Amino acid sequence: MRPNNKNSILLLLCAIAAGAGGWYLSTSHIQSEISEYKSSFDAEREAVDVVVAKRDLQVGEEVNTSTASVRKIPKVYVNAEAVPPSQFSLLDGRQLVHPVRAGQPILGLHVSSAKIEGLSSLLREGERAITIPVSTLDTFSGFLSPGDFVDLMITVKDGQVQRTVPLAQNLRVLAAGQDLDDGIPEQGRNRYTEITLGVTPLYATRLIHAQKVGDISILLRRPEDEADRFEDYVTLDNLVDIPNEVKPEPPKPKPEPWGFEVIKGGKRS
Repeated sequence: MRPNNKNSILLLLCAIAAGAGGWYLSTSHIQSEISEYKSSFDAEREAVDVVVAKRDLQVGEEVNTSTASVRKIPKVYVNAEAVPPSQFSLLDGRQLVHPVRAGQPILGLHVSSAKIEGLSSLLREGERAITIPVSTLDTFSGFLSPGDFVDLMITVKDGQVQRTVPLAQNLRVLAAGQDLDDGIPEQGRNRYTEITLGVTPLYATRLIHAQKVGDISILLRRPEDEADRFEDYVTLDNLVDIPNEVKPEPPKPKPEPWGFEVIKGGKRS
């Protein structure tokens, strides 16, 4: 065989080997990509257990074993706020602040941030609850809500003078009528004739006595406002600012006459 033919055959064999190697590598890479994609897809499609609503739940309903159940949902579709069965205690006993349809996951944001077990559960350490009567004027036409902070003023009779002075400041409203401070929105405008406040025992004593001796008025305040001092009080004399009238000066008294007294013979002259 001639040398040229040998070289041609050798080049042909090298080309075939290179082609076979390339095909093998390409096939291996494609298979690897397919395997990785399949593994990722399977992982996303993996079903996980989450807590869901057993039926259509409305605002204010309590989450418990009667209203919630466990359901498997593909991991890719599970909300980050979804609650697994192992953390059901985070939802148990809490009330819904948003409605949840049957079969939908109950998320942490769907429930009240506080577990309410009656009015006493809203009290802070050392607080007492006291209910005082209010009027529509006191509650700003019904817009005073649980969770607001208020100051109380009292108008009392001091002898013959009536004074309006601070009674208590920065008090938290626990309830307005039957509406508790539980984070659950009230449907429509709430009408009530009393509010319940969280106070110290000393303030509770003051409020009980104040209701017997004077008229209490309510001032709404911002929760961020930490000012807690009122230095002034109001009477009829300082109710409005009246410019001082210029009064005429009183007439000066006439000077008494003076001089020496002469006594002659025991008699005044």
